[in-house]
Amino acid sequence: MLTILITGANRGIGLEFVRQYANDGWRVIATCRDPATAANLEALARGGSRIRIEALDLASPASIDALATRLGGDFTLDVLLHNAALLGPGGPQLLGTWEEAAFLDAFRANALGPALLTQRLLPLVEAGGQRKIIFLGSAAGSIGLLQPPANLYAYRASKAALHLLARNLALDLKARGLIVGVVNPGLVDTRGLLDLAPDDPGPPDLQHLVKLVRAGVVPLIRPAASVSGMRALIHAWTPDQSGEFLNYDGQRLPW
Repeated sequence: MLTILITGANRGIGLEFVRQYANDGWRVIATCRDPATAANLEALARGGSRIRIEALDLASPASIDALATRLGGDFTLDVLLHNAALLGPGGPQLLGTWEEAAFLDAFRANALGPALLTQRLLPLVEAGGQRKIIFLGSAAGSIGLLQPPANLYAYRASKAALHLLARNLALDLKARGLIVGVVNPGLVDTRGLLDLAPDDPGPPDLQHLVKLVRAGVVPLIRPAASVSGMRALIHAWTPDQSGEFLNYDGQRLPW
């Protein structure tokens, strides 16, 4: 049985990854910070024995070490999928309102955490069949795609750091036959905005985004479509492509 470990599996894109991989017969190790509050993930796990839920806080090295210890030698991983990310509030990420905590939280969760987790679980991936390490990157962290408005400084910088870590890792692991990839999920509707009634303004913190979506300025896609596209890329990723940064539809993106 093919095995995948997915971080940030309790909602949105991560939950859809769990659903699709489990439905295709994979054994899924689904991680999230607090399994006790992951009702949707727990419901999926009750529907089949292929899903194992594990606690993981990527901002905590101790949590990373504890997960690696629990997995021990019981598993090999065909795919290690880094999905979890922290966007953080927008206010402390605007010039003039920067706060140290916002930057440190973003870098711990989005760059350092995935790096440390990869290091700890590398033997399990190396012993697996497909030997793939995939990071969900972001167009927001692409220097080549950067354009106004200038916002989300901490998130953008932490994702750019993740991209470099992944690229460096691909070079480092090439001789060992491991495949490393970075994939951008696109603009995914993880809050149900596409299903709002015409007279529903949506969540108070997203009303401006709702207007842009309805005007066609922001072309959101559904999680199922994004995940299906990314899964096809992950399945087809070859050693020659190791270190590439791809959009969910296969388009190569600039760093």
